[in-house]
Amino acid sequence: MPPRIDWLSRLLDMVPVRGHLDLRCFYGAPWRIEEDRAKPGEIPYHIVLGGSAVLEDATGGPRKRLAPGDIVLLFHGGAHVLHDGSGAPPAPAHQRAGLNLTISENAGTGDRLDMLCGRFVFTAPHERLLRDYLPARLVVQAADHSAPTAQPGTSAQLAGLVSLMRIESALDNLGGRAMLNALSRPCSH
Repeated sequence: MPPRIDWLSRLLDMVPVRGHLDLRCFYGAPWRIEEDRAKPGEIPYHIVLGGSAVLEDATGGPRKRLAPGDIVLLFHGGAHVLHDGSGAPPAPAHQRAGLNLTISENAGTGDRLDMLCGRFVFTAPHERLLRDYLPARLVVQAADHSAPTAQPGTSAQLAGLVSLMRIESALDNLGGRAMLNALSRPCSH
């Protein structure tokens, strides 16, 4: 007899999704990131690895302070802003291409942010299904923000995943891009 499959695993098996990790941000305060509305079929995500960030969405939803280990999913793909919370004009950022992803940095000297930015890509009918039944944004806290000290369970698994993504995004290994994209794809197994 085949094993029982839970509802989330079944949903993820039915909904084709690809994950793309695009950017790693290293910013010192003051900094600010303004994201336009996502392309159709794309759901942006951000993972705070170190430091903190303030998330604001263009629809006027409440501000949310993000801490290390927090994962933000913007299911409706709406425009949003992430910043250090100081209100100061941001230090200019510049980008450089790594072997596996783009690094964005600034010369800010204040509190440091280390963050991964990516997107999930869905086909049109599946995107509508997700957008109709999921909240505009979801913030998931990965345990107590540390894989080694996390209690067993889903949050410990997320903390471990965040740790793997941090390590892999710091390396310029052959095949690293494929590994990063595989780590950012929801998996039901």
